[in-house]
Amino acid sequence: MNKFWYFDLIHKYIAPDSKGYPYYIIHSTLVAQKAIRIAKKLKLKKSQINFIEEAAMLHDIGICQVENEFVGTSGGPYVTHGIVGSQILRKEGYPKHARVAESHNGTGLYKQEIVKRSLPLPKRDFVPKTIEEKIVSYADLFYSKSEKHFWQERTLQEVRELIAKYGLQHNNNLEDWINKFE
Repeated sequence: MNKFWYFDLIHKYIAPDSKGYPYYIIHSTLVAQKAIRIAKKLKLKKSQINFIEEAAMLHDIGICQVENEFVGTSGGPYVTHGIVGSQILRKEGYPKHARVAESHNGTGLYKQEIVKRSLPLPKRDFVPKTIEEKIVSYADLFYSKSEKHFWQERTLQEVRELIAKYGLQHNNNLEDWINKFE
C-alpha cells in the first residue's frame, strides 16, 4: 500500500478542485503534524505514528456530506460529521480510522449530553478511548476550519476556554490530555 494512500480516499469524497478541498487538506495536515509531534514525544511505535498520521488526515472526511459554510458542503448538521465520516471509513474498510472520526469532537460526546442537548446523533458515548484516538482529538482542538483563524494554532488557554463551556467532565478530560501530551 502506498504510504499516502489516504489521499486517494480523500479525493474519492472531496474533489481536489472543490471549494472545500483546501480547507480540508490544510486543517487535516496541521492536525496530523501536531498529532505526530505528540506521538513521537511519547515515543510511540512507528506503526502507531503511521496510524495517527492516517487517522488525522481522515478524521474530518465526513464534512463532505454535512452542512459547512466554510467548505461549501451541504447535508445534515455539522455535529454529525464524525458519524458520517465513521460510516464512510467503515464502508471503505477502515474500522480503526472510523473510531477516530466518530470520537474526535472536542474531548468526546457523552450519551447524557447528546440526549440533554437533543443532538441528532445515536444515543451513546462517542469518546476517544485509545491513545491514538485521544492524540488526534487533542491535536484537532488546536485548529479551526474558519477563514478567520485558519492557519493559527490556538493557545492552551484558548483550548481551555473552548472546552470549558461543555462542563467539568470535558475540562477533566482536557487537563488529563494536557498532562500527558504537553
